[in-house]
Amino acid sequence: MKAIKFFAALFMMFAVSASVNAQELSKANQKLLKKQLKEFKSEGWKVNPGQLPLQTQLTKAFSTQSEVDAMGYDVWIVGEGRSTGTIYDAARTQALTVAKGEIATKLRTDLTSTIEQDLANEQYGADEAESIAKTIVAQQGRSIDQQLSRPKTLMECWRKLPNGNTEVLIRCAISSETVSKLAKAAIQQARRDNLLKDVEKVKAKNE
Repeated sequence: MKAIKFFAALFMMFAVSASVNAQELSKANQKLLKKQLKEFKSEGWKVNPGQLPLQTQLTKAFSTQSEVDAMGYDVWIVGEGRSTGTIYDAARTQALTVAKGEIATKLRTDLTSTIEQDLANEQYGADEAESIAKTIVAQQGRSIDQQLSRPKTLMECWRKLPNGNTEVLIRCAISSETVSKLAKAAIQQARRDNLLKDVEKVKAKNE
């Protein structure tokens, strides 16, 4: 009896949480949320035992994607991945890889833009700033991959297709603050690299 009451209370807590989050959305997003939830249910999407209900997950995803800071910028960088396979775990792994890839693309774009702006503030020309920024971002591949190692999972669901295969959908996100941190570290590293190159040039001239 206690166990039943516990799970009932837990379910009510999730339901209230989803309701509160939904109220925080704009009317347009609330309408879009209801439409998408209806589509998900009609398309046969489900969640695994122990996971949050589909409505709660979808509401969480919408709330996260709609979150902006005081300047009006997105607080989270979100990616979505879908994959189909005969085995659930394999499809899930591939869906997560696709979602991370989408986030990585957005992250690189935002990082390039941030570095370009920082360089422009240091009196670099537009073309030169763009070229340097792209080079710096290209060198940050490993750091970007490390930031994507543990993204925040917003929702995870699956459905059985007519041919018997399983399709998995995952939405995940990382904080947009990552862009600022990576940009600062990347520029510092670039300056160190350039300083080392200048020292090597001086040594070469003196030899």
